[in-house]
Amino acid sequence: MAWLTIMSLNLQHGGIQTGDGRPDDRWPELAATINAASPDILCLQECHGWTDHLHHQVYRAERDLDMRLAGLVGGRAVGGNAVFYRPGAVAQCGWAEAYARELYTGLGVALFAVEGVPERLAVVSTHLSTTTAEQQVEEAMRVADRVTRYGGYGVMIGDINAHPLLDGGRFPDPAGIKPLDRTCRYDEADQPDRRVARRLHRAGLTDAAAHLAARTHNTDHYAPTGTGKIRVDRALLTLPLVPLLSGYTRISTASDHDAIAITLDRPDAGPAASAAA
Repeated sequence: MAWLTIMSLNLQHGGIQTGDGRPDDRWPELAATINAASPDILCLQECHGWTDHLHHQVYRAERDLDMRLAGLVGGRAVGGNAVFYRPGAVAQCGWAEAYARELYTGLGVALFAVEGVPERLAVVSTHLSTTTAEQQVEEAMRVADRVTRYGGYGVMIGDINAHPLLDGGRFPDPAGIKPLDRTCRYDEADQPDRRVARRLHRAGLTDAAAHLAARTHNTDHYAPTGTGKIRVDRALLTLPLVPLLSGYTRISTASDHDAIAITLDRPDAGPAASAAA
């Protein structure tokens, strides 16, 4: 039985505005999608406007989701990344943002006490830069450093903005990609640039969707999650959590990204059951 569900969603301009700042309140539909998934921990990216008007949107989200904010962090960009949690499922025991500006969009680590886990569970809502692959690698390793240093139980989840290590051959023709994304995500031979994924793999982080795809032969787990037709939204787990991984779900939303959710089994329940489709 699923024990802990962690969900991630890039809201697209906060879910409350357009790219040029005009009102576009998609939040009620996004909230309904989140509530249907009923996550225990929720990671959001592109929280544009969430700190405006005395943090009105933060309080609105807490009310609509019946969840609590663990932390919202901004970097040098507009918006930021947030982590929410469901009281009773987990207990927050820390929020670390000393390295917030190491990521263009902000870096904050939510720490949770979870029954059955011997150390603190570190969760980072992640949104890497799209400027260059080199900057993405540096930012990715900053997150990996943070998520692995609080006892070894960690989850890096969000909009990684780069090609995964494995995608089942599902990547778009670079000729159809806008020049900036093409420069960032493809090498000089127009092949997917997988440097970010390789470095995270070497750092000991496991791609949840690819791991379950290999184990269950469900190639739908390789499906893209963003408008660039790339599986940019990913959940990466530290090694102690991999045996607990039991499910991965991709969810259509009112954003330009699909949401993703992973489920973990109880540590004392034995090997995780085979994942559902």
